[in-house]
Amino acid sequence: MIAETPQLGHATYLFSKPVNMTEFLTIYGRVAREDIRHNRGNVAERLGFLRRIISRPQLAGLAEELKSCLGEVVDYAEACG
Repeated sequence: MIAETPQLGHATYLFSKPVNMTEFLTIYGRVAREDIRHNRGNVAERLGFLRRIISRPQLAGLAEELKSCLGEVVDYAEACG
């Protein structure tokens, strides 16, 4: 099992939805973040890596960036309210 909790100053890695979750988790569990960032052995492509977002103190900013990356419409009234 793989579980990660976002932490301030750490990155959140975004991946496209895998066709085969078992295969994704097997590969993901065996590689380092550096392997993904530098696409060593074509691992980023095999995992469907999209982007890495650095966590910030302003959670609203992080939420906006995540929504933008995921193609969701950002509700600016909610973010500013």
